[in-house]
Amino acid sequence: MKRFDTQTLESDLHRLELRFASLRLRQPRLVERLARSIEQNGQLVPVVAVAEQAQQWVLVDGYLRIEALRRLARDTASVELWDCPLAHALLIVLVGVQGRTWEAIEEGALIRELMTRFDLSQREVARQTGRDVSWVNRRLSLVQDLPEALFTAICRGELSTWAATRVLAPLARANNNHAQTLLTAVQRDPLSTRELHTWYQHYQKANRLKRERMLAQPRLFCQALQAQARDQAASELRAGPEGAWLAELKRLTQRLRGLHRQLPLVLASLEARALQQAWGEMKTLFQDLDETLARYTHHDSPGNSRSDSGPAPQGDPDTQDRPSAEALAQHRAPGDTPTAPHRRGGETADTTASADTAQRSLCAL
Repeated sequence: MKRFDTQTLESDLHRLELRFASLRLRQPRLVERLARSIEQNGQLVPVVAVAEQAQQWVLVDGYLRIEALRRLARDTASVELWDCPLAHALLIVLVGVQGRTWEAIEEGALIRELMTRFDLSQREVARQTGRDVSWVNRRLSLVQDLPEALFTAICRGELSTWAATRVLAPLARANNNHAQTLLTAVQRDPLSTRELHTWYQHYQKANRLKRERMLAQPRLFCQALQAQARDQAASELRAGPEGAWLAELKRLTQRLRGLHRQLPLVLASLEARALQQAWGEMKTLFQDLDETLARYTHHDSPGNSRSDSGPAPQGDPDTQDRPSAEALAQHRAPGDTPTAPHRRGGETADTTASADTAQRSLCAL
C-alpha cells in the first residue's frame, strides 16, 4: 500500500456522507456498548473519511461509531482524514489495518463495490489486499447469490446470514416468488435459525399444496410441529421401555416383510455367499431372541408356580398313597394299553404347548 498524508480533526456529522452504510450490518448491541463507552470515556478512536470535495467527506470506516454518537445526540465526531483515492482507502479498510471486525458478507459486499464502482478485477483486489483469488471469490459469492431484498434484510438485522445463505438464497434460485413470500412472513413474524432450518427441511419434501400452506403461515407450521413432538414425547413416556420395545418390534416386522418382497430381485445380482453370511448372522440373533423369549414366557406362565431361587420339590405328596407301577402292571387286564402317568394340572402338556406357541409366534415374524 502506498503511503499518504492523514490529519485528525473535529467535524460536524452533517459533513460526512454515509455512502457505504448499506454495506454494513445493523448491530444494535454493539452500538449500545459503543454509546456507553463514548459517554463515559469520550470517542477514543476517530472515524475515517476521504475528501472527494472541499466540504464533503465520504465516510470509509466508523459507521457504528457514528450511529452511537447520534444516539447520544452528539453533533460532532473525531475524524481521521485520509489524502488518498477512495478505492485505495476501501482496500485499506478491507485489509483490516484499522483493526475493525468485519462479517464475511460485509467483506463480500465491499469487494462487489470495488469491482462495480471502481472496475477492479478479483485478481487486483486479491493483490492489493494480500489475499488469494479464491478468498476473494468466496467472499464475493456470498453476495452475488443473494437477491437485493435478502441482502437488505440482512443489513437491517431482520435476517441472519445463515438463514439467508442456507435457506432463502437456494429457495430464491428455485422459486423466487416463494422466497419473497417467506421473507415477508419472517420479517412480520421472525423465526429462529433452528425453526427456519426445520421449516425448510419439511418444505423440500412437501407437495405443492402443502408448500402453499407452509408459506402462508410458517410460524403456525412450526408451532404444529412442536406440539406434535411434545405429544410424541408424552406418548413414549407413558408407554415406557415396554412400549418402545414393542413399537420397535413392529417396525422390524414391517421391514422384514419388505425384505421378503425384495428377495427375488436381489437374488439376481447379489452373491449367494454374502447373502448366506448376512442371513446366518440374522438367524443366530433370532434364535437367541427366541430362546430368551421362551424362557421368560415359561417362567412367567400362570401354571408354573415354582420359584427359580427355591429348591426343587423332592416328590409329590399326593403320590405317596398311590400303588406302584409294578402293581398296576400285575393287575392290568390282557390287551390293555399302558398309558402315560397323569400329571397334576396338565403341567407337562401345558408347558410344552406354551413354548411351542411362543416359538411359532416369533418365527412367524
